[in-house]
Amino acid sequence: MISIINTEPRFVCDDNLGKLARYLRVGGFDTVFDKNIADSAIIQISLDEQRHILTRDHRLIERTLVRDYFLIENNLWPDQLRTVMNHFGLQFKKERMFVRCLEDNTVIVPVEKKEIKDLVYPFTYKTHDEFRQCPICKRVYWSGTHITVITDRLKQNGFVIVDQGTGSATGGL
Repeated sequence: MISIINTEPRFVCDDNLGKLARYLRVGGFDTVFDKNIADSAIIQISLDEQRHILTRDHRLIERTLVRDYFLIENNLWPDQLRTVMNHFGLQFKKERMFVRCLEDNTVIVPVEKKEIKDLVYPFTYKTHDEFRQCPICKRVYWSGTHITVITDRLKQNGFVIVDQGTGSATGGL
């Protein structure tokens, strides 16, 4: 089981930052996002759960209760992600990537292959042995080509992925 350090920053993103939220989740960072979330809900989540607000909305940060926020000025997700990673001193670490549900942020858990047979395509079931599942939304994850595609996309955009097991880093320009 992957241990996620509780001292790392946790985030809540406004409705303009869906791709940023998704890539933070790819990196294993606890990131609340809902495309229909109201500003008042963002503020309440931030206060109740001690999360940093990530926002592009200047009006949101002018609200009285907003204390802990980071204003995102960039338009493109790679620039947004780079800015957040640098500001908060975050790194992509291979062993903690892909440990959260990309849809609802829950930590995914290993599941017996036979339990997900009806939830994946027959080819996927036949060609993979290890699966994880979100205990909330029941979405199933496996180590398919999408992992390579996402990892390559990060590297092509200059992000380094650290492998603590080997002490090496891959990616970057």
